[in-house]
Amino acid sequence: MHTIKLTVEDSVYSHIIFLLKSLNKKDIKIIEDKVTKTKSTSIDFSKYKVKAFQEIEDPVQWQQKIREEWNKDE
Repeated sequence: MHTIKLTVEDSVYSHIIFLLKSLNKKDIKIIEDKVTKTKSTSIDFSKYKVKAFQEIEDPVQWQQKIREEWNKDE
């Protein structure tokens, strides 16, 4: 006896279940788990006090100056 655990997207779920249910019922037992939500990879920066860029008056101008340094060789 073997156990197979799969994580599948919604788009293929019904196809896989159909395939499994078409096999011999004596040889297979289907155990369905609940739908799981994808974990969010975003970070809420409002919880942190970042002081590193506090002295920058004009962020856009500051970024443009840095990019000019990258393009000096061109």
